[in-house]
Amino acid sequence: MTEMQKAGLAGIALLVIGGVLYFRSPAPVSTTSSTQNGNTIVVARPADIFTFDAFNTQDDRSMFTQLTVFERLVKLTPDGKSVEPELATEWSVAEDGLSATFKLRTDVKFWNGNPLTAKDVVFSLTRAIDQKGSWGFLFSPVKAAEAVDDHTVRIVMSEPFAPLLPALSTFAASIFEEANFVAQGTAAGERPMGTGAFMLQSWERGQNVVLTRSPHYWQPGKPAVDSVIFRVVGDENARTLQLGSGGIQVATDVPANQIDQIVAAGGSIVSVPGTSVGFVTINQKVKPLDEAPVRCAMAWALDREAIAKSIYFGRAQAAKSILPSGTLFYDPNTSPTGFDLQKARELLATSTVPKGFSFTATVPSGDNVKLSLAQIWAASLAQIGITMNIEQVEATTAQEMYNTEKFTMRISAWTNDTPDPDQLMGVAMDPGPQNGLHSSYRNDKARALVFAGRSERDPAKRQVIYTELQKIANQDCPFIYTVEEDRIFATSPRVKNFTPNSQGKYSFENVTLAN
Repeated sequence: MTEMQKAGLAGIALLVIGGVLYFRSPAPVSTTSSTQNGNTIVVARPADIFTFDAFNTQDDRSMFTQLTVFERLVKLTPDGKSVEPELATEWSVAEDGLSATFKLRTDVKFWNGNPLTAKDVVFSLTRAIDQKGSWGFLFSPVKAAEAVDDHTVRIVMSEPFAPLLPALSTFAASIFEEANFVAQGTAAGERPMGTGAFMLQSWERGQNVVLTRSPHYWQPGKPAVDSVIFRVVGDENARTLQLGSGGIQVATDVPANQIDQIVAAGGSIVSVPGTSVGFVTINQKVKPLDEAPVRCAMAWALDREAIAKSIYFGRAQAAKSILPSGTLFYDPNTSPTGFDLQKARELLATSTVPKGFSFTATVPSGDNVKLSLAQIWAASLAQIGITMNIEQVEATTAQEMYNTEKFTMRISAWTNDTPDPDQLMGVAMDPGPQNGLHSSYRNDKARALVFAGRSERDPAKRQVIYTELQKIANQDCPFIYTVEEDRIFATSPRVKNFTPNSQGKYSFENVTLAN
């Protein structure tokens, strides 16, 4: 790491009516004609959000929405491998790695017209680094954020922190207005005030989130559409039908078996590879799932190749690590689990339940891909004496069961929000505030390696650390990976410049709608 690292040259009133939160936005300012067409993008997603406050966020939909309405000091580059300026124009890291200084843009305003200052950034980052928060571990070596002047912020660390910049690009490091947050108190998670291209107009829980164009957005001429609506459509077939009928313009979580139908109807497919891995979370408070031989027996009874071919239609491949392959220091050569029923039987024979047991796996209702995966796995498990009872639960309810650890086994997926492995390893292999991704997994060696990986700045040495962590994951099977899957979106022919990145940010500030 060099001494200087630069990133190139580069009053609302709240109404509550019928359980819907409405926000009276600031009066609009004059805009170019391209923003006066009354254009609205409707995005269908399988579940609602829980909050606009990153402090306690644990679900993808909330994360992706926060990435839309808030901005951060830096953002991921389009290829997801590095970072580039967002609210900061440049930055430098001290030679000893114990501090980093960021210069802020001087032309940024919040939705209410108030200017962004270093004071707001310090307040936001102070909450982000709080180790009591769900994602405080991402910033564990950070001691403080300080305002040098109105447009300069310094971050101070207790030790060198290799993943600092990727961590600052995540939803967890979103910047919001201090005055609004303090005024809202406990309701701050429902009444955000950010600097993003779109601001909250209303949120009808379980139905939709309505965002409208900010009149004070700092990028001239953007956004080019007036509003974005995130609509809850739990059934994947319904999302496809609504896209074809014009009821929505973007569908997320598109199953591979519907791609041909969407394309035939004139829709477009946007696929983001290498960032998502199928992920089974196991609640190890439930016996006998607290035993590694039991978990590993189940892992070896999973036919990933068959699942990739029969369910994902060539848009997935057998996973070989809990890390997505697009993550730095990914290593597929760490004795990954494969499909071997005899090995599965041998592992189960060393456990307290050699003849098998029964359990319940939770799958979001309407997600036929996850349901089919569970059914294929259940058939293999039955051959070694294990009975899987599949429970289909509405997606938002399933997320709440996971958040509160009222589940036995959850079939879902993991997306790393940064190119650095510290996010997944930090939350999965270290108990921390999220209790090992709600798995109750404990391994002291793994925890020590997580901390070592954060402070080590030599890439070669970091590779050794993360290779070892992937080996431990394959030995203990705290989580069962399934397949490497593309994140697939579908858009109507009217949508242009929709380029979601590996972080899940939907980038609507650049999207246009053709007439």
